[in-house]
Amino acid sequence: MLLEPMMCQVVVVGGGSVGLLYAARLALAGQPVTIVTRSSLQANQLNERGLSFQKLNGETVTVSVTASPIEEGLPEGNLYLLTVKQPDLHSVLPALRGLDPKARVIALQNGMGHYELLRTVLTETQCFFAINTEGARRLSPTEVVHTGTGTLRVGSWETSDCNDPLIRTFVEWAISTGMEAVYEKAIQPFAWRKLIANALINPLTALFEIPNGALLENSHTQQLMRALFVEAATVAAYAGQKIEDADLQEIVSICRNTSRNLSSMLQDIKKRRPTEVQSINGYLVQVGQKAGIPTPLHETLLRVILLKSDMGIRKEGGDSR
Repeated sequence: MLLEPMMCQVVVVGGGSVGLLYAARLALAGQPVTIVTRSSLQANQLNERGLSFQKLNGETVTVSVTASPIEEGLPEGNLYLLTVKQPDLHSVLPALRGLDPKARVIALQNGMGHYELLRTVLTETQCFFAINTEGARRLSPTEVVHTGTGTLRVGSWETSDCNDPLIRTFVEWAISTGMEAVYEKAIQPFAWRKLIANALINPLTALFEIPNGALLENSHTQQLMRALFVEAATVAAYAGQKIEDADLQEIVSICRNTSRNLSSMLQDIKKRRPTEVQSINGYLVQVGQKAGIPTPLHETLLRVILLKSDMGIRKEGGDSR
């Protein structure tokens, strides 16, 4: 028997672009939602001003949300959307450790490594994973723009016949709001495909400082994407994942559907913050080294993005003194 949608007490952990996107859509659909932010400042601003959400059609609406900083712990809820980035995941582990065993967590991290990390504090029945290809851009701590359509896939990490009522309710809610959402038996294969998509799109857009769609407008970037894809597919095959040309075409479709979107890595570079490149391209390099598979292009992008990020952060530190 399925739970009624309004029985979801949703807590969005993370006030970045993805967290604000889902919080806005939850609130617009009449779902009670609380946002947990990194800073007290952002929480106060969201409580005072509300969350400004620009839809795909350009219409902007302001929705009321409740927000609190992570330093106050996690508020009561039964479904937690974990939208913080991979580098910030360690900081929320202590709070997750104390969750009610009946609560469910849906992790929406890019890259790899979060499955192993989350299983150190959550049981298998508590922990679910999602692959999100919706585009979003945070304009400010209280403003988010929906920049592209995509698919939300939710499920256990490895193959499971589990049909969790709360997760099913969340997926049905997503479908009711017009999202393309699917409850999958296993997320791991989709996580590999999302990893490869991120490994192609994010570092190139961050390096050249262009939106996703611009990657398709130049033959040189298209050739780079294909060469990166070949390296990544070889590594994935070692990990037991079958990656085909159709998956490259899907990545092209993601670029096209989110053509206006600035990748999260580019947004981090522009804001002089650490990126997720270590858990994306770095993960492919790491597995490649273990398997004896050369990944020179991914290793080069890893080093270049780390350098570019470090230079930006150092400049920010210099500017602020």
